[in-house]
Amino acid sequence: MREYRVKFMPQNVEIMVNEGTNLLEAQIKAGLHPDAPCGGKGTCGKCLVNVVEGEPSGVQKACTTKVMCDMVVNVNSGGGHTILLEGVHRQIALKSAVKKVNVTVDQCKLGDCRSDWKRLKQAVSATAGIDENSIPANMPLISNLYQIFQDNKYQVNVVLCDNEILAVRGQDSPVYVMAFDIGTTTIVGYLLDPETGKELAVTSMLNPQAQYGADVIERSNYAIADGVAELADLVHEALNQLIDKACKKASIDKKDIFMISVVGNTCMHHLFAGISPKALVYAPYNPTISEETILQSKDLDIDIYPDGRVLLLPNIAGFVGADTVGVLLATEFDTLEELSLVIDIGTNGEMVMGDKNRRVACSTAAGPAFEGAKISCGMRGAKGAIDHVKWEDGKFKYNVIGDTKPVGICGSGLMDIVTFLLENGLMDEMGRIMDEDEFEGDVAEACADMIVKMESDGLMQKVFLLADASESGNGQPVYLSQKDVREVQLAKSAMAAGIALMADTLEVEIEDIKKVMIAGAFGNYMSPHSACGIGMIPTELEDRIVPIGNAAGEGAKIAALNIDEFRRCMSISTGSDFLELATHPDFQDTFVDLMEFPEQE
Repeated sequence: MREYRVKFMPQNVEIMVNEGTNLLEAQIKAGLHPDAPCGGKGTCGKCLVNVVEGEPSGVQKACTTKVMCDMVVNVNSGGGHTILLEGVHRQIALKSAVKKVNVTVDQCKLGDCRSDWKRLKQAVSATAGIDENSIPANMPLISNLYQIFQDNKYQVNVVLCDNEILAVRGQDSPVYVMAFDIGTTTIVGYLLDPETGKELAVTSMLNPQAQYGADVIERSNYAIADGVAELADLVHEALNQLIDKACKKASIDKKDIFMISVVGNTCMHHLFAGISPKALVYAPYNPTISEETILQSKDLDIDIYPDGRVLLLPNIAGFVGADTVGVLLATEFDTLEELSLVIDIGTNGEMVMGDKNRRVACSTAAGPAFEGAKISCGMRGAKGAIDHVKWEDGKFKYNVIGDTKPVGICGSGLMDIVTFLLENGLMDEMGRIMDEDEFEGDVAEACADMIVKMESDGLMQKVFLLADASESGNGQPVYLSQKDVREVQLAKSAMAAGIALMADTLEVEIEDIKKVMIAGAFGNYMSPHSACGIGMIPTELEDRIVPIGNAAGEGAKIAALNIDEFRRCMSISTGSDFLELATHPDFQDTFVDLMEFPEQE
């Protein structure tokens, strides 16, 4: 079989591939981690590349373009994405599972039959207040213990993880921990000093697993068909890259990191741990494991101290994972006096409603539409994305991330646009973009020329044109189509139905909810008015909405800094009732009833 050379720009990476290999596969082979929300099925149109040399030339779908000659290809580098790093903060006591103590070990004398290990345990027990009988043997460390004692005159620094001895060092060196939020779309890492609680560095990147699909179902199907190892290795390597970056920022040695904590949805949790997600995609959709776990970093190829530990927060259910537990921990949801609702809108939408006495959790498949996966010109919150729109000084105006020409629409912009169309008589409550002869009001008439017919997704349909090809940043028009509106209706209705059925389960009224906490990047940038304007969140709750940022990451940090808080996660998990919407007898009717947009005054 013939081979051809493909050069990817601007990375300046060249690779030889077999004839017939598609460009998406070539990018993956070259280690470029392309974005492929549909998993390479050719349905989302998000893997576009520009073939500069070779055939077919011009803008093409990478997943459907086969290499039949030498090629030079411009690809999206994946840079410029807005990744939310900060979350809600609360004060905690510093009591990390990892700590260090200086001890003086009794020197062995003739007639003293206590082993070196026994005398070390006794010294640690006396200094750290740990029952010596609870300290397990660490054979690799024990093998060098005699020489360590001799070299340091029996005065050593001991690093502990809970009741385990991880290291015996000759001097009092630093100890660090890291916390990670592994999202379906992004990964964020926080380097922390467990003695002071100080955040030393924050690093982030797009989740490289995105090349196998935007959502957990696509990735689960890939793992089931081809094995979990490849996806697990990708995320392990991503964490190692973030660890390297954080250590360089803070000028520390990564071997002084003795522990990491990890949160993520149930699928990300399983893939990180190397567990097949098969149980998640077949009824009854339960996790293979829900419990909190402490693993060894070397078993996961995490490049920190060789005998370091990995804290995995527990899951609640098949599609309500450790990231939701992290959010509940960060907000101390288990202590709330007033009825509250927390919504984490990411690639999936997880929600919890309740108070300190009872809480119910559920999950909906709303996220992909709001992250651009099913929207004609949809994209994530990156440079070139329209993120907000408004009517100002008699003109329709939009804001673009990066203050540049638009190339697409992100989730917050999507909500704003639909709300604008609804409130100004350009769309009816059924979601139909109206004809010009139906327009009423000055704004609608002023925007009449923005409602045009054009081909989108292989169909001739009505669209709301925000920027034509000459005004955009990629030579392609930016618009909202009638089909896109339907996708918004499906997504918002799923969220609204979940809220309605949780309230029904708790036997409360929507107006009884005193606070709505919105977690995640999308929730941080969205307009509460637009979220209520499209009916995703009940309109009566608009003035009760507060963004809480990356609360899942904050929960991971708290768990890394306080072992009691980590253990608290298990009671949060087991104390949360799970509402399975897919099998709820009223879900379908509720979902259909809430498809319409709110009635306009």
